[in-house]
Amino acid sequence: MTIVPFILMIAFMMFVFYAGGMQDIRQYIEIEKSEKMSQMLIYGELSYVIENDADKLNQENYLSDLQARLGEQWAGLLIAKDGKVMSVPAFLLELSPEQDWQALFDNPPDKASLGLFRFETDVFGFQYPDGSEGEILLLRRYDVVPLFWRPVGAAIGLAFVALTGLLLTYFVSRSIIRPIHQLKTAALQIKDGDLSQRLVKTGKGEIGQLSTAFEAMRIRLKQSIDQSLQYEENRKQLLSHISHDLKTPISAIKGYVEGIMDGIANTDEKRERYMQTIYRKASDMDQLIDELFLFSKLDLQTVAFDFKVLDIKRYLEHFLEEQRFDLEKSGVKLTYSALAKQSIMIAADPDKLSRVLTNILNNCVKYMGQEGEDGEKRIEVTIQQEERYAVIELEDSGPGIDEEDLPYIFDRFYRAEQSRNSETGGSGLGLAIVKQIIEGHGGVVWAENAINGGARFILKLPLATTPKAVTEHEEHTDH
Repeated sequence: MTIVPFILMIAFMMFVFYAGGMQDIRQYIEIEKSEKMSQMLIYGELSYVIENDADKLNQENYLSDLQARLGEQWAGLLIAKDGKVMSVPAFLLELSPEQDWQALFDNPPDKASLGLFRFETDVFGFQYPDGSEGEILLLRRYDVVPLFWRPVGAAIGLAFVALTGLLLTYFVSRSIIRPIHQLKTAALQIKDGDLSQRLVKTGKGEIGQLSTAFEAMRIRLKQSIDQSLQYEENRKQLLSHISHDLKTPISAIKGYVEGIMDGIANTDEKRERYMQTIYRKASDMDQLIDELFLFSKLDLQTVAFDFKVLDIKRYLEHFLEEQRFDLEKSGVKLTYSALAKQSIMIAADPDKLSRVLTNILNNCVKYMGQEGEDGEKRIEVTIQQEERYAVIELEDSGPGIDEEDLPYIFDRFYRAEQSRNSETGGSGLGLAIVKQIIEGHGGVVWAENAINGGARFILKLPLATTPKAVTEHEEHTDH
């Protein structure tokens, strides 16, 4: 901002010189030099005439020619005889018509201002041939430019510098000061807790990079706060759901115990039924607490996964064979088909994967039970390989999932039926545990409705990246 105005001013002056016919500053200096040189030659001639032929100064023709030549070089002679001014150059009369030449001659200053120019003065004395005293006042132009050019030029230069400075300040304000002011405003908003205002990048270079970094910081900070608020909301929901899910069986247990204590269960058959109900409610509580404990450890990422490289086709074959007997007792037909001929190797924790499949199968059985005894109950399991993933699909013949429930069924404590009846809806943690375990394996899980009705759960697990010795599957089945 300091150097640029002067550079622009110099460029402007060069343009003025060029527009005025002087294309180079050296030409201006050369004019001044040549003018002074010409003046000196004429002065030499004048000195010779004064010393050797003063009578020429009485000759009108010679004097007019001398004054004309001096006038071309912006110089002139005031010639006096016996103290009285006898000759004044014509160009000086035009330059300063109101000037008192006799007074100027009587008291000649070192520098005189005539018209718009400054002149230097020199006084020479001589003697005419007739014995009269002669005196010459030589006036020669001191500056090539008029007097007013210097203050006017200085004023124009200062105005040019000031105007250029203002323009530069304006552009700097737009490119630097304004973005910094926006950063300051955004920082104050963040200090006040308002993270919703987006900071738009308005500059380039370091200022633009600073704005981008600040906006990234705001986004990360907002995400962190939103996540903290979500965790707090989840904690409140967790406490609410735990309280509800534990209070219901505890109330039921207390009621049956009071019935036994009050003698309501007055027969062996009633007491047996009461005791079985109490045992079932206690088992439900034990299962709920176990799921809560597992889910909390998965959520805090404190569960250690024991990954092994296994053939998922053989694993499913053995696992489903174990589940088939229990499912047939519930009236559910289980089928399994592998769409890939070759082995499909994945790295997985067999125990955690068993928990995933068990939770999904239990969910299918429970919701198929809501349809009553009519219709065939079946679960179809398929396995195939797609690019770098093993894809497992479990499809049931149940009522399916409402479209509005599909995005939320893997959320903690979410139940498609909102009565929170443990007989039909479970604890609401089964599918949330499924999602946590699958994501811990680097995979994804989602649910959708099958074309012919029923729910379909899809698991995508990444294939093993390096060939390893396959862990004997029998170790898992023995376990």
